[in-house]
Amino acid sequence: MTFNKAIGPAADLADPEESGEESFAVDQIIFSRTDKRGVIQAGNDVLRRLSGYGWDRLIGAPHRILRHPDMPKVVFHMLWQAIQQDKPMVAYVKNRSARGGWYWVLSLIVPCEGGYFSARIKPTGPMLDTVKRLYAELVAAEQSKSLSHEGGEALLLERLAEHGFRNYHDFMCRALEQELSARNTALGRTNAAQARSLSTITANLAATEEKQKVLLLEFDELQSIPTNMRIIASRLEPSGGPISAISDNYKFASTEISRRLEAFAGNDSNLCQAMSTLTADALFLTGIAQLLGELPKQFAKEDHTQSPIDFAKEQTVLAELEFSYATQSRAAVIKAEQVSGELNLASGEIRRMMLGLDTIRVMGRVESGRLGSSGVGLSSTIDQLDLRHAAISEHLQSLMDLSASIKSAINAYERTTAPR
Repeated sequence: MTFNKAIGPAADLADPEESGEESFAVDQIIFSRTDKRGVIQAGNDVLRRLSGYGWDRLIGAPHRILRHPDMPKVVFHMLWQAIQQDKPMVAYVKNRSARGGWYWVLSLIVPCEGGYFSARIKPTGPMLDTVKRLYAELVAAEQSKSLSHEGGEALLLERLAEHGFRNYHDFMCRALEQELSARNTALGRTNAAQARSLSTITANLAATEEKQKVLLLEFDELQSIPTNMRIIASRLEPSGGPISAISDNYKFASTEISRRLEAFAGNDSNLCQAMSTLTADALFLTGIAQLLGELPKQFAKEDHTQSPIDFAKEQTVLAELEFSYATQSRAAVIKAEQVSGELNLASGEIRRMMLGLDTIRVMGRVESGRLGSSGVGLSSTIDQLDLRHAAISEHLQSLMDLSASIKSAINAYERTTAPR
């Protein structure tokens, strides 16, 4: 029985003994193109050399002939599910050669006309060691527990969450960013302005998330204070007195701020989260465009005289993919900048609304002074308002500063990656 004429007998593909790591330079990019079924249609010479197969064995072969048994099945399942929905994906992958050797890659898979395109670089970033341990755990779990794809995916996401990643998309965006940065450094391509912009974006996104959490906690604490004021009012004055009125006005105004704050920073689709997601997407698409933009030059330097690959066709595919992702990248950057600006405006708006609460708070302070010693409880409550108001205003100002800095850094990063 044969897999396919180009592959030959199944016995020829039996796993040979492991023979060590295959040589793979940092500046090299492996690429392959498959049809919708994952059958190899084309590739470059780096693919042929590392795979250990000749072109007559590669063309028409299922891409899985490169798969190493150390790879968790769930990773390929997730990749396949995503690319079938026309979503670009990135994953660390351990491949195996026909000689029994192995090599790690960071693999980018993107949809293209008639199938899928994959570009792979040598991983040199700090994340690989963590991934190796995670994959070993997943493979062991798959073998011992007969994990379903759903169970494997849940375990993978649980482990990624332990390392601070909200989901796989968050992880792969960060992985591509780190690996491209490490690769540029290794090749002496480090752009100081680009590195500063990227560092600013990454640090400020993390700071925005933390500031958002603290802001919500502060406002939650603030919400109980009008109730305390109402209780004090019931002891100090008849129903409907000035303290009760101040308490009611404060609660009404703070409820409106709470509603705005929920859309701004509280629910799953809040503005802070939208900015973080859009910024990560913009950097991700920019990274894809950079990687795809490097391939045509490398491919053009290869000797195609002994290759069955249609050079002109593959150069066209590469050019179309680079143009597509460069266009998507620019659109994503514009959107991320826009949302950063919206976050800045929303922070300022809520800060102005807090000034209205400050007016009510001052009225409470005046009323406390009028009551003298009998208003000690009210004075203590107003002291709490003073502290909460100051903290919330400070957090909102910080969010305004962070969003403005992110917007500026995104713009600067885009300028450093724009084609010259």
